This record gives sequence, C-alpha cells and structure tokens, in this order.
Amino acid sequence: MVKLKMLEQEGQRCPFVTGEGCSIYEDRPGACRLYPIGRASMLVSDKKDAREQYFVIREDHCEGFKEEKVWTIEEWVSHEGLRSYMDMNDRWLAILNSPKSLGPEKYLAKKHKMFFMASYDIDRFSKFIFESSFFSLFQVPPEKKQELASQDETLLLFAYEWLKFSLFGEKTLTPTPPS
Repeated sequence: MVKLKMLEQEGQRCPFVTGEGCSIYEDRPGACRLYPIGRASMLVSDKKDAREQYFVIREDHCEGFKEEKVWTIEEWVSHEGLRSYMDMNDRWLAILNSPKSLGPEKYLAKKHKMFFMASYDIDRFSKFIFESSFFSLFQVPPEKKQELASQDETLLLFAYEWLKFSLFGEKTLTPTPPS
C-alpha cells in the first residue's frame, strides 16, 4: 500500500496544503475530490460495475459541515468531476482483485516491481515503454504511441493493460512476431 506522508511537524497536515489552500487543487486525486465522503467499492464477479458504499468522514477541521447546502452523492460526484477517477479506480480494482495466479514464485519480486511502477509511478512507466525495446517487442500502432506520449489517461489505461499481460498472461497486448 502506498500512502501520502503527512507533515509531522504540522499536526499531520497534507504536504500540498499551503497558507493559500491546496497547491495541487486542479490536479488533486479522487480521494481529495470526494472528501469528506468516503467510498468503499468492490467488484462482484458476475457484475460489470463495482458495488459502492458511501460514508461521511466527520473531522473538526472540515469547514464544509458549516455550509447549508445539502448534496446527493451523484451531485457531489458530478460537481467534483469524479466519475472518470472512479472509473479508473474500478479498472485498477479489477486488477487487484483478479482471481488469476501471478505464476511461479521465482517471478513474484519482478512482478511486484512492475505492479508498483505501473500503478504508482506513471512517469517511470512512460520511460519504461519509450526508452526500452518495448515497442519492438509489442505491436502498438504509431497513432497509439502518440497518444501514449501526450495523454496521461491513455498511458494509465495502457499501464493497466500491461499489468494484465505481465502479471496474469492475459492477451491484452500483441507481441511482435519473431523475424
């Protein structure tokens, strides 16, 4: 599990919160956009979408509880632009909850490194595919390469496909035939 390290000397405050507010507000992650609502989700094997449960996180420092406006979950999700974040999280959840085997134990350490890189370090994943022999090993159309180089969402979705291929042997990528 990767967690954001809070600032110890400032009462466990988020390192991105400054005197002027959130320094990454426009790019804040889904958990921040959803706050003070929590979302628990799980995949059910015969269902396409995740099952969701929402709950309120009441903390004294949250000024939102002083507001008079009442929101439904759907209004909040829409207002905060959360649907695409939740869709991405659900795709990742499908990988986490895959019933498929990771294969022989001798490959686990390498697969764990691949998992953490593709899941948590998209810049390193980008270098991995663009600065290695990756594109000579897999068939990726030129227009797709351009999208991968310029669109973070496309790159993340591709990372998920790579994880399914590299972790579980799913046929999500097409290897280049030997010449």
